[in-house]
Amino acid sequence: MKHVIKWIIKTYSSAAIDLWCKAIPLYYKTPLFTKGIVTLSQVSGQEHKRICTIILSVIVDLPLLGRLNSLHLVKVVHTMLDFLYLAQYTSYTNETLCQLQDSLAKFHNNKPIFVDLSIWEHFNIPKLLSLSHYESSIQLFRMIDNYNMEQSKHLHIDLAKDAYHMTNHKDKYSQMTI
Repeated sequence: MKHVIKWIIKTYSSAAIDLWCKAIPLYYKTPLFTKGIVTLSQVSGQEHKRICTIILSVIVDLPLLGRLNSLHLVKVVHTMLDFLYLAQYTSYTNETLCQLQDSLAKFHNNKPIFVDLSIWEHFNIPKLLSLSHYESSIQLFRMIDNYNMEQSKHLHIDLAKDAYHMTNHKDKYSQMTI
């Protein structure tokens, strides 16, 4: 989803995306980004989830430049979100696995919109290629909830802070890696 969000920002411009993020009305449990999403320098897992809950509503009525149909862009975001949420299930049936594969196939069918918009040239991105292995991994291991990186990310942050505090705050990188 990180790539898709970056491509959306390149498609419409930072100012347009932030403007629409700020314009989302206050509604029960709807995350608000009063400063927009483009200005976020480091996006945490929770912020990423919050962005995913609003991103489709941000782009749904925005026209694309030229004569390109924005329906393909909406489908790309919609199918990637479907895949993302289906992949987070804790158990699967044959139907949910079919839905997972179907959403991935629809994503791949519509992703050339970014090439048409001159936003991206190729899709040889390891994260995108790894999505095709989810179904076989689920069938092999029954679920993929162990892909959650939040716990190890927090551990990394804590260890990096500890290492930084032990340095003399000069030439930090070499000292922290030692």
